[in-house]
Amino acid sequence: MRRIIGFLAAAILVAAAGCSSGARSQNDIIANGRSIFQTGKDVDGVQITAQPAALMPSCAACHHADGSGGMHLPGGAVSADLRHNALVTTQHPPYTVALLERAISTGIDNQGEHLSPVMPRWKLSQRDLHDVAEYVLTQLQ
Repeated sequence: MRRIIGFLAAAILVAAAGCSSGARSQNDIIANGRSIFQTGKDVDGVQITAQPAALMPSCAACHHADGSGGMHLPGGAVSADLRHNALVTTQHPPYTVALLERAISTGIDNQGEHLSPVMPRWKLSQRDLHDVAEYVLTQLQ
C-alpha cells in the first residue's frame, strides 16, 4: 500500500510539473497567431510593434483577413498573398515556419532576398513570432 501511495504521489508531481512547463496546445498557438495576424495584438492584448513603425497596425490590414494580399501600397509595392498555395506550393524553396519567421522579423524572404522596405520588420517575442508564422502557414488556405 505504501508503495502504491508513493507511486501515485510521484505521478501527481510529474503531471503537475508537465502542466506548469509552459507547454501549449496547437489550439493556443493558432489562437494567439490569429489574434496577432488579425488585430496586431497578442492574446494578452499586447500591441505588436515594428522598426521602423508599420504603416498599418496588423498583418491583415495589408494582407487581408484571408491572407490574399493584393493591396497597393506606397512606392508601388503590392502586399503578398500569404495563403498556403502562394507560400508553399509555388515557392522554391517553399516557406517553412523558420523561413516565415525570418521574413516577418528581418525582411529576408525564402530565397535570402530583401523584401520591400514597406514590409514592416516586426518586433515580436519568440512565442508570438512562432505563433503568427504557424497561423499563416497552417490556417490561411
